[in-house]
Amino acid sequence: MYRNLLGIGAVLLLALVLVGITFSASTERPADFRFINGTEPKTLDPHIMTGQPEGRIADAIFEGVTYRDPETLAPVPGCATHWDISADGKTYTFHMRKEARWSDGTPITAHDFVYSWKRLQEPKLGSEYAYIMHMLKWAQEYNTYESHAKKLIGPLTEKDKTPVADMVQAAMVEVSDAGMSAKAWQTLLEKGEARNALKDVTHPVVLEALARDEGTLTAAELQSYEAALREEGQRRRDRAALARKHFGVDQGVYATDDYTLVAELKAPTPYFLEITSFYSARPVPRHVVEIPGKTDEWVDDWFLPHKIVTNGAFHLEQWRVNEKIRLVRSETYWGKDTIRLGVVDAFPYANQTLALNLYLTGGAEWCPDYPRDLVQILKKRPDFRKYPGMVVYYYRFNHTRKPFNDVRVRRAISLAIDRKAIVEHVTKLGEQPAYLFVPPGMPGYEPPPTNLEMNVEEARRLMAEAGYPGGKGLKEIGILYNTNESHRKIAEAIADQLRKNLGIKIKAYNQEWQAYQDTTRKLDYDMARAGWIGDYQDPKTFLDMWVTKGGNNQTGYSSAAYDSLIRYAANVYAFMDVADEWLPKLKERERAQSKLDAVKNAETPETRVAALADLRMHLLREAEAILVQDDYPIMPIYFYVVSSLVSEKVGGFVENRQDIHPIRGMWMKDADGGSR
Repeated sequence: MYRNLLGIGAVLLLALVLVGITFSASTERPADFRFINGTEPKTLDPHIMTGQPEGRIADAIFEGVTYRDPETLAPVPGCATHWDISADGKTYTFHMRKEARWSDGTPITAHDFVYSWKRLQEPKLGSEYAYIMHMLKWAQEYNTYESHAKKLIGPLTEKDKTPVADMVQAAMVEVSDAGMSAKAWQTLLEKGEARNALKDVTHPVVLEALARDEGTLTAAELQSYEAALREEGQRRRDRAALARKHFGVDQGVYATDDYTLVAELKAPTPYFLEITSFYSARPVPRHVVEIPGKTDEWVDDWFLPHKIVTNGAFHLEQWRVNEKIRLVRSETYWGKDTIRLGVVDAFPYANQTLALNLYLTGGAEWCPDYPRDLVQILKKRPDFRKYPGMVVYYYRFNHTRKPFNDVRVRRAISLAIDRKAIVEHVTKLGEQPAYLFVPPGMPGYEPPPTNLEMNVEEARRLMAEAGYPGGKGLKEIGILYNTNESHRKIAEAIADQLRKNLGIKIKAYNQEWQAYQDTTRKLDYDMARAGWIGDYQDPKTFLDMWVTKGGNNQTGYSSAAYDSLIRYAANVYAFMDVADEWLPKLKERERAQSKLDAVKNAETPETRVAALADLRMHLLREAEAILVQDDYPIMPIYFYVVSSLVSEKVGGFVENRQDIHPIRGMWMKDADGGSR
């Protein structure tokens, strides 16, 4: 068995030599630890990265006020030595580590974090992960409100774009005495991207306007709606101005001195310290990143080896595109004496066969990916690791394209695939078919019932109802996946099932990682493969992706009800203020009422906090119910079983549901202090 694998490896190694890739012909120092990173990182800027390959590198070269403990993944002191939390859970005061340094020797201060957390929210940066820190006071307003105001009341400079309020004003002139149909009204709102600009609105007349989807709107109603939209637009502009004045200055996040960082939250957030360990919350060196004199413009290539300045346990020494990234232990890192690896190489190889060959021939000590058709052989090896992951594999639907703008088609496709067959015959690691989006085992969370169990007859009925009986009338549909052998096999299996069960003409096609990310971001696809690893242990890390225009949404999906539930789950106090209005709208009203009563009847601060947390989880349950009972914006396929090949010489590799393995905690068992 082992001999056969090594024989395959020898042939593959010869092929690699023929294409000019070598792994050992170098006079440079051998790395202590080498791993396959899956693909070439798109960026090493922690504020704009979104992928796991980038995140692994960021975790090594940057450090937040906290970092993940390599064994438990709990947030522990990083650039901050300790912190204080206010009694109401809304203010965190971090006390900075005075010995912390950037790799060029510059001291790290609280001001570096103020600058960095503010930069994450800069609209011009366009970070897809800005929302992850919108729990900070003023962060959301700083990040989105001026853009919202422009959509509502202008000015808009884009060609052929008109503010929503101006569109309503024009409609009042054009409509007859009979008024405007609700369908035409909703089309107007969609054209003006009103739902994106109003996803957290509380203005009662605007809420009424967004909900009008039946009957006819009179001229008087249109006039009322126009006035309300202009009022809301001006309110957002005013709030954006206040955010510019206060966020990063004296509220939200600010420094009281060089070594005291204050973070003010809008509401208690149980996972906030986990977020401070996440790469989006890590600092960047202002003196390297920023174009002098321009606080919202940045050097494009500051993260390349000849320029980059970092503050983590490792520093970037080399980045040879399509060959490797080399990290070296940082001599300026405050905890360098605890880091046991001296040199680490990360190989950007998406080809699973190449990756496995490199590992089997001794060229790497960690291989997170390999050809799935070899799993039955590989899982018998002593160096094979397998463990449940807090990860979901799913497909996005592009709601801006036919036929996926029709909920019946989205549900039909979701009902027509055999998830059980995929995990049994394609992935073969004991994965669990996914009929929900949030992985099982989330602490304190009870998922809702789902309408996604396989039902081919219902799927066919829905397709016929949508006007596509037996797939007739449909153009060929494409399934996009990033280059990876496993993704290809899954895409081809799903395509085959949809051809057989629904008569759909469909093909699978691939793009390299960076092109794939650009394509999905631009909504230039029909269906697209994706996977999501929870950023923290809370269902919100899976559910807040699908808010209107969310940075990681990339489907065109929008639901005012869903947006509101996610917003209220982030601030349950706000839900308490509108509970009487919202309870009738919920799917499980009695269940919600009992949890609301528990909050109102709590006799101690401790029981009230617990009841609020329980109510929050129910709001998230209601949100997930919209995904799997009503709107079907995405198609969950399975929950991962994470697996890797890890050399028995590696110490400190800890199995965990988040599939996060900090390099800072690893060492070579045959090494002393990180040297071979």
